Amino acid sequence: MLVTQKSNQNNRKQACVLASAVAVAAAVAGWFWPILLLALSLSPSIYWMVRRSCLRRLRVMKQAFPASWEQVLQVHVAFFRSLADPEKKRFREMVLVFLDEVRITGIRTDIDDTIRVLVAASAVIPIFGFHDWEYHRLGEVLVYPDAFGEDYQTTRDAAEPNIFGMVGLKHLRGVMILSKPALLAGFDRMLNRENVGIHEFAHLVELEEVEHGLPPEVPWAVVKHWVQYVARELAHPASNHSYIRNYAYQNENEFFAVLAEYFFKSPDVLKTKDPQLYGMLRQMFHQDTVSLLKLRLKPLQRIRYGRNDPCPCGSGKKYKQCCLRKVTCM
Repeated sequence: MLVTQKSNQNNRKQACVLASAVAVAAAVAGWFWPILLLALSLSPSIYWMVRRSCLRRLRVMKQAFPASWEQVLQVHVAFFRSLADPEKKRFREMVLVFLDEVRITGIRTDIDDTIRVLVAASAVIPIFGFHDWEYHRLGEVLVYPDAFGEDYQTTRDAAEPNIFGMVGLKHLRGVMILSKPALLAGFDRMLNRENVGIHEFAHLVELEEVEHGLPPEVPWAVVKHWVQYVARELAHPASNHSYIRNYAYQNENEFFAVLAEYFFKSPDVLKTKDPQLYGMLRQMFHQDTVSLLKLRLKPLQRIRYGRNDPCPCGSGKKYKQCCLRKVTCM
């Protein structure tokens, strides 16, 4: 996602090679002047087309990080507060690039800096241990005012299941849907161990691995061990771990996404209950969240909402009549 000195050099070389190839082809066909002139005129355009994305990201990474975004990270995102200063800088740059390239759209609900930054943080946290990673599948995140149904509708029949997050398929490929109350609740350490944002972006990490291969930081032996472990777990759901919620046992994809939530939100529980499982996730995500959160986590600074305060989701209702009730029922 970020442009490093090495990746910038590689991109520049690639642009030069392609532009030069066009010029060489033009020289070979130089006897036909119209082709020669066309090729020579296209060569600079090809160079800048290859360089465009890289140069845009370099400009974005140099932008000042808004103070309001910094406040959201400091108040809501324990992972960010735990990082050393150089890593915080990289986290901010990843947030800047993500929000520059992915649209965050509210559906019948307002989107503010808190929601934008929490969506970006949800995307950055699972891939923070990788240094060359792209969410190729994602172009837009839709934020709904509440849970939704299987057909993505915001108005549901009472018998339909509550869905708090989903990666779009078919005509919604490249789109993610998140429930605003669930997104906010996921970054409140006092409420639960769930984080719908990290859960859905973990699904995208899996899909990217299938389509574009594993990042170089992840050893194949670890992935093989993980696949075998999950197969054994799903084969005997009746004997599942009591500390892992039952939803994880739907299939191997949900098992991965739910365990990603635990790894980034309650890693101490995961490591205590099953050190082997924690070790596999540590090698897969290339992060040691237990050490990170225990050694560097500053005292939690939380914004507390009274039951009669306006709800932070912007609905206009009192907190007790809106997100507090929804979170309690999750």
